Amino acid sequence: MDSAMVLTSLKTMVECVHKAINADEHTWLIKVVLVFLILIPLMLISKRWRKPVVNIKDKRIENFEEWRKPVLRFGDEDKRIRDFFRYAHIDIDQEDWAVSCEIVDRILKIVVSEMRKEAIKRFPGLAIGKTLRKQGSSREGLKVCDPLEFDLLLPFFLENVKTNNDAVFDYNGCIIPGLFKMKIMNPDKLPSWWRKCELLYEERGKTYINTSNFHKKVFASLLDQTREGINKVLKKLTENTNDEYAVVRSVISPSLKITIHVHSENGLKSFTNILGFLEDRYVRGEGFPVYKEMDLEIDLVPGILLSIDEFPKNMLNRNSFISCERYGVMKWVNKKNHHIPKQDGDLIWRNSTCGYEKCIFDIAQKNSSQLYVMTACRLLKWALRKVTSSTNNQLGSVLKSYHLKNLCFYCILFLTIPFERKRLSGVTEATGYFIEFIRLSLEAGNLPHFFHGNPCLSDIFPGSVFGEEKTKYNMFAMNSEETLVQARLGFKDFKRTLDGLYLERDQLDYKKIKLFACHLHLQ
Repeated sequence: MDSAMVLTSLKTMVECVHKAINADEHTWLIKVVLVFLILIPLMLISKRWRKPVVNIKDKRIENFEEWRKPVLRFGDEDKRIRDFFRYAHIDIDQEDWAVSCEIVDRILKIVVSEMRKEAIKRFPGLAIGKTLRKQGSSREGLKVCDPLEFDLLLPFFLENVKTNNDAVFDYNGCIIPGLFKMKIMNPDKLPSWWRKCELLYEERGKTYINTSNFHKKVFASLLDQTREGINKVLKKLTENTNDEYAVVRSVISPSLKITIHVHSENGLKSFTNILGFLEDRYVRGEGFPVYKEMDLEIDLVPGILLSIDEFPKNMLNRNSFISCERYGVMKWVNKKNHHIPKQDGDLIWRNSTCGYEKCIFDIAQKNSSQLYVMTACRLLKWALRKVTSSTNNQLGSVLKSYHLKNLCFYCILFLTIPFERKRLSGVTEATGYFIEFIRLSLEAGNLPHFFHGNPCLSDIFPGSVFGEEKTKYNMFAMNSEETLVQARLGFKDFKRTLDGLYLERDQLDYKKIKLFACHLHLQ
């Protein structure tokens, strides 16, 4: 029976029951029975047609908004690489990790609460969300060595503002994937602070949001007001001690970078005690040897919700759905960019893929092969940091942590999906493929962004707006040929750092390597 027939039948049943209930000759018992006769089919049909929702009982996926301990999963043949993680100190001290996570959560609760209060007073119509979205390597389980860096997205909403998104074109008239300008459809309805802060840019009869000014004159201003108040309290609390604490900030598109300077005998532990006084002051409204110096860095990224995208959870082959929040973040150009016209530089938003990235890594928590890939990614992040910090190796000028994360996604896609047929033996094998993918990308001078214009994305996120984009984005495009030549030379030293920890090319499956090579259009 199709949907039209079912709805027609239900309508007939409703009419019959309605007449029966209003008829005087029927008893209350008959009325109750008739009501149940219609309610039960309705319940069954609604259950049959309702879109499945995610019912995740596994704790590794359930804590979606928690910081995730760095991934560490080894196979039976990974003894050497397991030992290497230990004596190279790649992993993070668990106590430092726990203290850092606690400080970030507690200090941001104060900071964002104060920003929200000030926004209501100073910028009516700007609604800052109450729940931060954790993201980045500390959220995804890819952190190595230093736990003192955290990334969060600060959701915000523009009340009663009608907008449309326009594409961004390069000098050749080609669309730049992932970027857009936000056009205001009702500029005459905006509160006065929009013009006072110079947030509007007029172009050919259209009104766009100036993201540079929005970032600096609104969000940075709110953070500064909060930061100054916190620093006054910190100074007063430590005036008779040798401890020193300070909160500073900088604005680097798309982030508000918050740095907590700590100078104390007990390091971060001392700061957790001070946090109690700050919470008394701001949250509860109450009154007020060798020293360690360290910085705790937080990247707070304001983002406006664009969409909540739903996809079948095909990576686990379950009849359920996953939701990925998609945000626009302010990505104004803070340095010369040869691809973006100068007049558009202060208007740029980026269609953030962070919600999708978190979904992939969350689902990977139940797949051993994908956890091997993530552990390999952590190993390569350590090697990249080591080889570029101790020598004049130029690989780090081309290959960054975010490039490795994109390659990690490619490894998950080409090596482990579909998971019924594709499995890895351990981290040693995963690292071999990972290194080969890096080599191919450097040789081609091409590393396509995993999400933008990737036709293979439908294997994970069918129908995604990113996969349906027509243009790929080469993450190496900004590098000169000479820079790429130097990076290829540096790659040899990078590999030597990992000698004996990965399978060589002739030990790998050529068919799997070919999948990535074809994606680069090398074959």
